[in-house]
Amino acid sequence: MNSGRRKIFICLALTLAGYLLFGYFLRRENFYQVASVYLILFASYLFLIRRNSEINFSWLIVAAILFRLSFLFSIPSLSDDYFRFIWDGKMINMGVNPYSEIPSFFILYSDNPDEYLMHLLAGMNSQDYYSVYPPVMQFTFAIAAWLFPQNLLGAVIVLRIVCIGAEIGTLILLKKLLEHFKLPKANLLWYALNPLVIIELSGNIHFEAVTFFFLLLVIYLFLAKNTSHEPVEGFVKATRVRLILSAIAYSFSIATKLIPLLFLPFLIRRLGWRRSLIYFLSAGITLVLLFAPFISRELIENIGASIDLYFQKFEFNASIYYIIRWIGFQVKGYNIIQSVGPWLALSVFLSVMILMLREKKITDRNLFSMMQWSLTIYLLLSTTVHPWYLTTLVMLSVFTEMRFAIVWSLMVILSYATYQTQPYDENLLLTSVEYFLISGTIILELRNRKPTKVLAEQVDH
Repeated sequence: MNSGRRKIFICLALTLAGYLLFGYFLRRENFYQVASVYLILFASYLFLIRRNSEINFSWLIVAAILFRLSFLFSIPSLSDDYFRFIWDGKMINMGVNPYSEIPSFFILYSDNPDEYLMHLLAGMNSQDYYSVYPPVMQFTFAIAAWLFPQNLLGAVIVLRIVCIGAEIGTLILLKKLLEHFKLPKANLLWYALNPLVIIELSGNIHFEAVTFFFLLLVIYLFLAKNTSHEPVEGFVKATRVRLILSAIAYSFSIATKLIPLLFLPFLIRRLGWRRSLIYFLSAGITLVLLFAPFISRELIENIGASIDLYFQKFEFNASIYYIIRWIGFQVKGYNIIQSVGPWLALSVFLSVMILMLREKKITDRNLFSMMQWSLTIYLLLSTTVHPWYLTTLVMLSVFTEMRFAIVWSLMVILSYATYQTQPYDENLLLTSVEYFLISGTIILELRNRKPTKVLAEQVDH
C-alpha cells in the first residue's frame, strides 16, 4: 500500500471515530467539543474529496454509507425532535389525530397519563403546539411507535433505518443523474461525505433524507432515454406514464417536507400549462389520498395556525431578519416579528416568481440552479435556519458550479453555541461571523466563477 492510500485509510478511520463520538458520546451542550470534532470531520471531508482519485471510488461510497450506519444504535445528540416524532406515532396508534391535539393539553386532560408518554412530553421542544409534520412522516412515526410501543431506542432505530435507506436511494439517484448530465461522478462526494448531511440526516434523523429521495426521483422520472448523440430535454420528452409517476413522487416529497413547493414554478415553466394540468392534477389527487386519514376541520385550522407561528414567533440563526429586527427595536422599541415575518414570506414568494420569469435557459440541468437560488433566497429571508435546512443546498450543489453551500455547511456549526445555556441564548456575534463569511463567499462566486470551476476539476482529477 502506497503512502497516499495509507493516509486516505487513516483519514477514513479517524472520520469513523468522529462520527462514533457524535453518535454516542457528544452532547450539544458541550459546544466546544462538538465544534472541535466537527472541524476535524470537515477537514477529513475536504482531504478525501481532494485525494479521491487515489482510491477506488466505490470504496468512498461504501465508507459514506458506513458513516451513516455508525449512528444506527444511538439516540440523536444534537436534536430532540425525535421525541415529537414518536409522540405523534403514539397518538396515531391510539386513534388520536396528531393534528388535533396539543401534547401538553392531552396530558393535562388525560385520566391516566402513560409514563412513557410523560417521558416523551418531557423531552419535547413543542409541547404547546400542534403537529406540523406531513403525512409521510406521520405514517413512518406510527410504524416506529407500533413496532416499539414502549421502547424509545427501538423506535429511534426504525426511524433511522428509514432515513438511511432513503439516503442510499438518494446516492443511487444522484449517481444516475450525474451520468445523465455528463457531470463528474466525483461531484457525488460533495454530498455523500459531507459531515452536516451525515450528522443531521442519519444521526439526528431529519426527514430531509426522505424528501431528497422523492425529489430526485421526480427529476429522474422525467429524463427520457437518449439513444442519439443529441441532448434530450426530459421534461419535453417524458411520456404520460412517466409524467404521472413523477407527479406521484412530487406529492410524496411534499407530503414529507413542504419545501419542494418552493420549486413548483420552475416545474411549470418546463412542463408548459397543458402538461402542468395533468401533472398537478395527479399530484393533487395523491396529496389528498395521503392526507385523507387525517382530514378534519382541525387539520386545516391547526396546520395554518402552526405555519403562522413559524413565521411570527420562531427565530433561530437568521440573517437579514435579525438586521430588520434590530432596526425594529430602535424604531418601535419591541420585537416586530409578528408583522415582519409574513412580509418576509411574501418577499420569498415574489423573489421566486421573479427568478422563474427571468430564467433564460430553461433546461433540465438548469433546474438545479434555479432550485438552489430559490432556496438560498428563502434561507436568507427566513426567521429560522436550523442546520439541517442547509442539507438541501448541499445536495443541489452536486449539479452546479456554486460551492457556497459547502462553506455554509461548515459555518453553521456555530449556531450550536446557542445550546450551551438554559434557557437558550443565541450568540449573535457568532451568527454575524457565519453570515459574513457566507455572504462573502456568494459574492466572490458570483463575481468570478473560475475558482469553483477549478475546484470541480480538482475533484475529478
